[in-house]
Amino acid sequence: MKKQLFVSFFARKALTKKTGMVPIYCKVRYNDTTVQFYTQIDVLYINWDSKRTRVKGNSKKALNLELETIRVDIIEKYNALIKTNVIITAKTVLDFYKNDTLIMNSIINVFKQHNENMKSLIGIQYSFGSYKNYITTIKHLKNYIKKIYNANDISLTQINYNFIYNFSQFILLNTECTHNGMMKHIQRFKKITNFCIKNNYITKDPFVGFKISFKKTNRVYINKDELYILKNIKLNSSLNKVRDIFLFACYTGLSYIDLYNLNIKNIQKGNDGLQWIYIKRHKTDIPSNVPILPYALYILDIYKKHKNTNRIFPMISNQKTNKALKEIARLCIFNKKLTFHSARHTFATTITLTNGVPIETVSKMLGHNNIRTTQIYARVIDSKISSDMLKLREKFI
Repeated sequence: MKKQLFVSFFARKALTKKTGMVPIYCKVRYNDTTVQFYTQIDVLYINWDSKRTRVKGNSKKALNLELETIRVDIIEKYNALIKTNVIITAKTVLDFYKNDTLIMNSIINVFKQHNENMKSLIGIQYSFGSYKNYITTIKHLKNYIKKIYNANDISLTQINYNFIYNFSQFILLNTECTHNGMMKHIQRFKKITNFCIKNNYITKDPFVGFKISFKKTNRVYINKDELYILKNIKLNSSLNKVRDIFLFACYTGLSYIDLYNLNIKNIQKGNDGLQWIYIKRHKTDIPSNVPILPYALYILDIYKKHKNTNRIFPMISNQKTNKALKEIARLCIFNKKLTFHSARHTFATTITLTNGVPIETVSKMLGHNNIRTTQIYARVIDSKISSDMLKLREKFI
């Protein structure tokens, strides 16, 4: 059955004023929903034509023009709404007519508005990577709603525990996400529902009873022997560049985005007379000052000689870099999945902690504001345990 909008007018005789004037109300009906509101127009009841729902008498031309303007405006608002994802009711149409802002009563519409706001703050409050993650989450949400509800959007009133749980299972079954990857999407979705609560779009928290939990994972890093192999393996030109940049990250602890933005101005002489990297981390805006170790300085000197831009390294996209690292790991016969973030883990373990650098110093170089964050990166590996225990053993001989 085709849904239609009906706009009509009627005089509320029961509300006749002392002056004898009767208020004219507008009734908006859409599908099985109805609302009405006062038009701010009053007439004598004898001047109201209930069959034609129009004014008669001396003032009929001006007043009927006002009524027709109201009707046309409401229809225009309805036509604008049907081009959006908003769940339409008579109240939705009326709300949009009275307040010329997009109605926030459906989850995709709210999510899209959130993402637009986020997009406008890229480089100010958010990174492009964070914005891109929310784009991926809304894509999964749209696919879920399409498959389960056969719709492009659903009302906020339908978001509850079951919706969230089933959405989490949908992500696991229909995407390549691991448990932790799925939880990241659910975490972003929770931000959207919290946004709805704060703006009074909904009154109850749909996440009550749902626990967001992450599983502990093994952090992939390169050990000393693997570093030797990686440095010495023969690679083609494109893989060689990726290998160099990855190794530079292994010896500095810089993330992909921080290396991408690294320029000559970030390289300065420290108080010790040696070369340092002085940056603020893109992700947290926290200072990360790192002395440049000899091997990193060797790589830096190679790429500084071929610079036509301020950026030091010829970076490709993070996705293509990780694809290249996968191929490099295969050629090196590493039985592990390398990503660019593995370099940061390598700096924390193989390069620093294993060689006796205090965790407080490592935390400072990584740009962390909480040492507990560093403890996640900086796993204590077997060789370090063995070295520490040998020192302890000597005290008991």
